[in-house]
Order: sequence, then structure tokens, then C-alpha cells
Amino acid sequence: MKRNRVKAVVMRHVYEARRNVDRITDTVYWPVLDIVVWGFFTIYLKSGNRLAPGVVSFLLGAVILWGMFYAFQRDMAVGFLDELWSRNLINLFSSPLTVWEYMTGLVLVNVLKAGVGLTAAAMIAWASFAFDVFPWMPSFVPYLADLLLFALALGLVITGLIFRYTTRIQALAWSFAGLLMPLSCVFYPLSALPKYLQPVAWMLPTTHAFEGMRQTLAGRGFSAKHFLWGIGLDLVYLVIAALFFRWIFEVARSRGLLVKLE
Repeated sequence: MKRNRVKAVVMRHVYEARRNVDRITDTVYWPVLDIVVWGFFTIYLKSGNRLAPGVVSFLLGAVILWGMFYAFQRDMAVGFLDELWSRNLINLFSSPLTVWEYMTGLVLVNVLKAGVGLTAAAMIAWASFAFDVFPWMPSFVPYLADLLLFALALGLVITGLIFRYTTRIQALAWSFAGLLMPLSCVFYPLSALPKYLQPVAWMLPTTHAFEGMRQTLAGRGFSAKHFLWGIGLDLVYLVIAALFFRWIFEVARSRGLLVKLE
């Protein structure tokens, strides 16, 4: 893997973002809008004494973390779709650039974008609703790692499917994370799910990240159990996703599908 090729992929997206309003909107606008909407909603509930102490922090913390997870997973797939929409895929892979160098560059770009969105949402939550997430960040970093690794695994799978089935399934880039949201226990504890769904939710790294976040915000300290479960599941899913992506890319290349993607 050549560092200069990875850097070239990063710079390709940086140059585009400077002149593409959509990239700024996706990175900052939606995370901030989520915080504003949920912030006003929590103020409404709090004004009527409908909220137990600490629930506002749970909700706003969940919105910030989920926004980062969703943005990273979405942008992994959308970054590849950009190459299809601009008909640039053949140019990329007719160069010495390897698919793993391209994916590494894409991951670095999306980590940067997720960090910008996370910071913007956290600043709005602090300035508008007096929720300061920054003191909690050292405790949140392990859960953020859980979410990013799982988002990466999902992004690899969705990108692989786009390699095989082209833009006919591009809606998965925006919708797939939403399918996991009810089982990820973003805004409620695992115990709120029906008994038959709890084992399924337990197998999602996102569930462990949000359960751990709530435990931290409740003042019960860092949850090593949820962190280790989340990381363990991440590694399993990431290996499966990488093998799937490599297999489907080789199938697409051997069948000449790379020059037919549209």
C-alpha cells in the first residue's frame, strides 16, 4: 500500500468538498438539525416535568453518537457512489491505485467528516441546550471506536453490493443504518425491547455502545463489559465484511462488471 496513493484519494475528496455544497450539508447540516429538533423536544418535555433527571443528557448524547455512526456508514457508500455518478471508476482502477488503497483513503476522509459533524453537533448542544458533552469525551472514545468500526463493516458490505448490483440498490447507502436503529437501543435501554428481540439486539455493537454511553452519563462509570462485547463483535463483522468485499470485487472484476457499472 502506497501512502502517496492514499493521500491522492483523500485530496480528491477534499478538493470536491471545497466546491460542493452537498458535502458541507451532509457533514454539518443534518447533525446540527438533529440536535436542534431533539433539543427543543426535550425542552418541551422538561417544561411539563415529564422527564426523569438525566434523560435530557441521555437523549442528546444518543443523538450525537448516532449522527456520527450514521454519517460514517452513509459516506462510506456515498463516496464510492460519487465515482459512479461522475463516471470516474474506470479512471481510478486503470491507474496503479489498488482497491484497498482507495478504501483506506475513503475511510480517512470519512473519519475527518464524522469528526467535523460530531464537533458541530456537540457545540450546538452545549451552546443552545447547556449539554456539555466534551467532559464526557474521554469516556465516550471507546464507544465511538465501537460505532466507527461497525459503520466501516456496514460500509464495506454496502459498497460490495453496489459493485455487484450497481446503482439499483444505492438507496441502501442512506437506509440500511435506519433498519438497525430500533434494535440498537439508541434512545431507550435494552430492557425496553420485547424479550424475543433482546438477543438480536445484544449481537449489535451499536447496542453496546449506547448502553455503555447511558451507563457513563448516569454516573456509574465506564462499562468494560459493553466495550469488550462491542469491540469483539466489531472485529468479527469487520473480518466478514472485508472477506465479502474482496470476494465480490474479484467477481465483478473477473466478469468485466467494473466497466459496466452505472
